[in-house]
Amino acid sequence: MWNITNMIDIVIPTFKRLNSQITLSNIPKDFLDNVTLAVQPQEELQAKKIHHKIFVVSGDNIGVANTIRDITYEFGVNRKCNFWIMDDDLSFLQNIPIGDKLKKESLTEKSFFDMITETDKWLSEGLVHGAIGTTWNNPLGKYPYIENSRIMTNKFYNGVKLSQVWNEIDWTGCCGAEDFYVNLQLLTKGMSNKVWYKYVVAPSDTNTEGGCSEYRDIEYHNKSMRDLHSKFPQYVILKEKKQKSGPWKNMTKLSATISWKKAYQSSQINTLEKFFS
Repeated sequence: MWNITNMIDIVIPTFKRLNSQITLSNIPKDFLDNVTLAVQPQEELQAKKIHHKIFVVSGDNIGVANTIRDITYEFGVNRKCNFWIMDDDLSFLQNIPIGDKLKKESLTEKSFFDMITETDKWLSEGLVHGAIGTTWNNPLGKYPYIENSRIMTNKFYNGVKLSQVWNEIDWTGCCGAEDFYVNLQLLTKGMSNKVWYKYVVAPSDTNTEGGCSEYRDIEYHNKSMRDLHSKFPQYVILKEKKQKSGPWKNMTKLSATISWKKAYQSSQINTLEKFFS
């Protein structure tokens, strides 16, 4: 039995996937009292049949950006706790060093609690935000973690620190690229991040039923990329690529190359300029 008292909270926003809770099912049983499902009012009753801790967001069909805004306000501003927002379709893995290579293995229960404990320690020491890296990225050169990098599918926050700047963050802009947008805002305010590659998550395929796939199409995606570029043109470069497979096959999809470290470095330059002015 693990001692989870005062340990980081996990919040899983979910929509139209209550009967397919991949992340929840991959969390060790001893940690489930620290896990909350964040649901819309229309799914509250059904959610209570699946899990005992529920947070109901401010309305139905409000989209992922507004959902994240509600969660960060509740757990950051109101509760001021360390918390970790995770997509509802994640599997947990660990990278094991073997010579100059890394081998992926399923995360054991002990490794899960090591990950939680180490992350909670980062936050308690003053880190504001971070994440686990994904299997979409090559982990070589990033093990055990990398600083000031991309965050997506999950993000953890120091609620006390976040509450101090919560009103300065635009939580609902760049819908469809909201994780990138919030990350860039925090980095340019001088709040560095850490992204694990000792531990990683494997998300389900994009465009699976439920979640933001209920409203996200390629026009929505491309608009979010253009909006992100317009907000941070100095750090975001857009590229066009024709899709070769999937529901967007033969359509032109925008992707973004983002200078995360440059975004953080800009905050340090501004700080020095203020110091010497």
